[in-house]
Amino acid sequence: MREEGEDADAQNPAQLMQGISDVNVLIAEPDGKFASDEAKAALLQSIIGPLNERPGLSLRLINKSLQRSRKGSLSDQIEASIGNGRKWLEKEKCDLLMWGEVSLEDQAVRWYFLSAVEGEANLGMPAKLENLLVPFDPEKATLDVLYAAIFAATSPHHSTQALKIGEYLLGAVDPLTKLSSGLTSRKTSPAAKTSAMGMCAVVLANVARRAQELGWFDPAVKAFDTWESLVDKDKTPIEWALVKNHQGWLYDEMTNHEDDDQALEHIEKAIAIFEEVCTVLNEKQHPLEWASVQMRIAGTCSKIGRKMNDSDYLQKAARYYKKSMNIYTQAAYPLNWADAMSRMAKTMMLHGQMMKGAQSLEQAGVAFQAVLKVYTEEKYPALWASTQNNLGATLFALAKRDPSTPQWINHALICFDGARRYYEETGKTQMVHVIDKNISKAQDLKDQIEEELASDLLN
Repeated sequence: MREEGEDADAQNPAQLMQGISDVNVLIAEPDGKFASDEAKAALLQSIIGPLNERPGLSLRLINKSLQRSRKGSLSDQIEASIGNGRKWLEKEKCDLLMWGEVSLEDQAVRWYFLSAVEGEANLGMPAKLENLLVPFDPEKATLDVLYAAIFAATSPHHSTQALKIGEYLLGAVDPLTKLSSGLTSRKTSPAAKTSAMGMCAVVLANVARRAQELGWFDPAVKAFDTWESLVDKDKTPIEWALVKNHQGWLYDEMTNHEDDDQALEHIEKAIAIFEEVCTVLNEKQHPLEWASVQMRIAGTCSKIGRKMNDSDYLQKAARYYKKSMNIYTQAAYPLNWADAMSRMAKTMMLHGQMMKGAQSLEQAGVAFQAVLKVYTEEKYPALWASTQNNLGATLFALAKRDPSTPQWINHALICFDGARRYYEETGKTQMVHVIDKNISKAQDLKDQIEEELASDLLN
């Protein structure tokens, strides 16, 4: 990472991006009214022209617009748009689609990013609505931020590529010192300036997650602090929530580093931020996004509970998983429901093993059995086998604690056998080896229980 005070202008920051795989970007015409076709063409050229001159990018225009509905949750609003966008990307063989909406109030276009490949390379969560407000006549600093965002949204997760993106961003606009002065009030509205600052924070969070050095989190944290000093939550609540969610995610990610000596403090900070996000992405107005954040909080609590051997965090995780199922019901969202239920069951299983008590294990067993109503062997064989294995482990743990209930060990062996059959048929030899060990231990326990029962009957 560039040391503080080092002269970043000693080289052209854009040269850092050479060597990263070239990114082919498809630009859709932004949805909205323009003064004229000439004005629209000039606006698009103000982005496409300068960015095409930079290393690693190839941008081209598609004479179509993506429109989004204004009804339902955020996910509902863009579902059809995203489907069409992915078809365009596949047909045009591009890596990223930028599509947007005209904001006359800000004399700008709010550009959204859609990567051809779904996954963690996307800029955020809810992933499809990450955006940057770009003025009709953008200044260089805004284009610098847009340039970095394109790579952050599409580049593979190799740490060296992430570091290049981070070094470029700090060298080109340095959101901690130079960005505000590089955007003039005459050409860039306060909303666009805030958006650029927020995207810098998001990109640096993306870089910090991919990098191997805890030190990269420091500029990301500072960038979020700077953004927060500019943002007006009441005026742009959704944009605030999207960026704020990344801030929580950043603190969560810090704890993955072994040298993070403030892990508990960072986890609590992450949870508090996610709870703030839920004041905007709330259960009533944005149910799917709210449920997704509940899952994120649950995962955060579960991770720290495992890492710190803390049963309280495991219980807290289970509560958040359960809250998400207020929206992810079995009837409406069966796969989301099964995922949440399965994660809750694993958390309760670990809690029961940690506390050496039967109640959490029994709850885990009931939950795993419920999940099998969705993860059937015919439709989802891999998930079915994993759940059978987890259910077997739960029942085995219960049997060890209470040998007077032999049906638990019998059921555990049936579960292990079913999972083993799938892993053997699919060539997962390592899993077969693990399950064989569990079957051997479970069979020994069954034999012991039966011997003790026979002895009691004789006496």
